[in-house]
Amino acid sequence: MSVIPLPKNPLAGLRDIGPLQDIPVVRQMGTFALVAVAIAIGLWLFFWTQRPDYVPVFAGLDAKSTSEASDLLRSARIPFRIDPASGALAVPTDQSGQAKLALASAGLPANNGGGFESLQGDQGFGTSQFVENARYQHALETELARTIANLRPVLEARVHLAIPKPSAFTRQKEPASASVVLHLRNGSVLEAGQVSAIVHLVSNSIPQLPLESITVVDQFGRMLSQSDPDSDSAIGAKRFEQQQRQEALYVQRIQELLAPMTGPGRVSAQVSVDMDFAQTEQAREVYGPEAAIVRSEQISESGDLGAAQPPQGVPGSASNTPDPVAAAPAAGAPDPAAAAAAAPPPPSTNGARTAVRNYEIDRTLTHTRQAPGRITRVTAAVLVDNVPGAPSADGKIVSRELTAVELERIQSLVQQAVGFDAQRGDMVTVVNAPFARETIDEPGGPPAWENPRLRELLRIALGGLAVLALIFTVLRPALRQLMGPVKPQVAVATVIEEDEVPVALSAPRAAPRPAEDPNAPLLDFDEKLQVARTAVSNDPKRVANVIRNWVEVDG
Repeated sequence: MSVIPLPKNPLAGLRDIGPLQDIPVVRQMGTFALVAVAIAIGLWLFFWTQRPDYVPVFAGLDAKSTSEASDLLRSARIPFRIDPASGALAVPTDQSGQAKLALASAGLPANNGGGFESLQGDQGFGTSQFVENARYQHALETELARTIANLRPVLEARVHLAIPKPSAFTRQKEPASASVVLHLRNGSVLEAGQVSAIVHLVSNSIPQLPLESITVVDQFGRMLSQSDPDSDSAIGAKRFEQQQRQEALYVQRIQELLAPMTGPGRVSAQVSVDMDFAQTEQAREVYGPEAAIVRSEQISESGDLGAAQPPQGVPGSASNTPDPVAAAPAAGAPDPAAAAAAAPPPPSTNGARTAVRNYEIDRTLTHTRQAPGRITRVTAAVLVDNVPGAPSADGKIVSRELTAVELERIQSLVQQAVGFDAQRGDMVTVVNAPFARETIDEPGGPPAWENPRLRELLRIALGGLAVLALIFTVLRPALRQLMGPVKPQVAVATVIEEDEVPVALSAPRAAPRPAEDPNAPLLDFDEKLQVARTAVSNDPKRVANVIRNWVEVDG
């Protein structure tokens, strides 16, 4: 019986065992583990592609409101997710509308700040006056914020009131003040009239709160209210706004007037209005040039009016005797008595006469005050596109230029629309030119990568490709190795070196396959015995040395 000697190197036995993957049990367990990991990765990719996108429904809720909303969504069987960073409540995209309706029907999210309803409960027996005043002021702020938030452009409002404490020891009273912070909706802008309405609303809600003590700010920190409406900046802003409104009104008139003639989108107009905001007052008093009219007359006379001439000469009889020469009238002369009777009486020197007359005077009083914002000049520039003409031979409509008559007609219409006045230097220019429609980039839809449907399809396609790659690169080779035939184990031959000539003999174990034919069957015992006999007959000296070594090792 032949004995196989132990190798001198202890690690030679481990090398004889072969690689670890050649062990059948380890090989099968590794293959099964690899298949399990591949299946898990494939299932994860599948469920990842089927998972919907989540959109936030409400953000910034407190813990109580979030808990109530979660219970409501859970009872409605709507999947939800809470962002751990921001605390936002998110639901699938296709169920966001249903979730909002369900939360709104339950009154969620509830307004945390209580208004006057917070004063309806029991305030406690030991509540101080300071706490009561603080609660009342907080309730008043909440009610004002709710009222302002009802405006369409306002999404959320917050009001802060500074009400001084009344004191009986001082006569000087400090006015109250208020600050309003508005969170406007996306794309919404408050007009000056709406801001003024908010200011008046807050002023009329708080006693002794003047308008100039109210500040309105939006979410970007921009000042919306004017602290001093009579300041130069506020007046300048109002004038500029009035001028812009007037120009926009003229442009709208021109476009609406010419659109039925040229077609929509074929008129571009710009109007510049010069306005005089100087305020002028004038008072005039005018007297009429007509003749005076006597309104009343008063005459007063006194003394002997119309008496005879007193006697003249030396007193006596001689002076009273008429002169015979003077008394005898000449021939042909008129009668002195008749002439004396016909002559007017001589004026009296002993009397007075006074006359007072009153006349009516035509007088006109005029007081003129010109309002600011008077238009001093209007300049309009109108660009008209070519109008559609007659269809061509192939049926296409070709645009044509406007004729001189049509341009003159359009210019006349524009002058009537803007109130043209040549005396104040108004100017209207109408030009016909084709619009460059080819170079205008029309706004399209959102980019393709922002389309949620396309992103969903890309995610599904990416998951499918990943699953296929996993199958062809991992599962298929693993299954092929698992289901394939097991390679036979190669027998280990004992090699003994002597005189630098290797001598190989087959051990009692299975003999190795021939190198030239790896698929040849293993040798049985008779074949091994025949190989040993052939080796003894060919080289008996080497065989004897091998047997001697076996005996020495066994001894």
